[in-house]
Amino acid sequence: MKSQLENLYRRSGITKESCFQANRRLERHNTLSLWSLTILAFSLIVISLLTQLYANNSFIVEYNRFLGFSITSISIFAMVIAVVVQKSNFSLKADKFRRQAMEINELRLSFKHLIDKEDDLASKQELYECNSSKYSQILNRNLVHDQIDYYVSSSEGIEHKYYSIKLFITEFLGYILTMLVAISLLSWACFQTYSATVSAIGS
Repeated sequence: MKSQLENLYRRSGITKESCFQANRRLERHNTLSLWSLTILAFSLIVISLLTQLYANNSFIVEYNRFLGFSITSISIFAMVIAVVVQKSNFSLKADKFRRQAMEINELRLSFKHLIDKEDDLASKQELYECNSSKYSQILNRNLVHDQIDYYVSSSEGIEHKYYSIKLFITEFLGYILTMLVAISLLSWACFQTYSATVSAIGS
């Protein structure tokens, strides 16, 4: 029966770490999605202002159709990200995972010191069944973490690096690329407009 309690302690520990990992993953989603939305909105505003304030600029005239297409694309991306953030409730889900992990941790601490306690078989069985039931109740009334959360939190060494990279590529790389494209487009438009304006003044 001691082995059953130890197994419950081990399993609950794995679940706790997976829930904390899910919390970190969703918080990153929330942060990156908000940053992406902010950068896209800022780029949209600045590029729109450039096309209006510098309508006669040689660069704006030459690339007017491309900039118009870019503004439309940025607007669509911003709308998609806004919908994803609103529907996914990353912040709320992250908080639920954190609370679940803390609740599991409290349960583990409540019977950890009793695992090695010398007691009769019936008492050990009752202790196991009671805590196993509480553990199941915690899981049943909360969210279930993704498989990648388990892999990242339970692996070590090269395997941990592999799953961490996989997590980054599959869930976060899109945000990074979106922000890089928006910043690059904004920088290019601003620099080229400025260069064309300087050239026009110099001539």
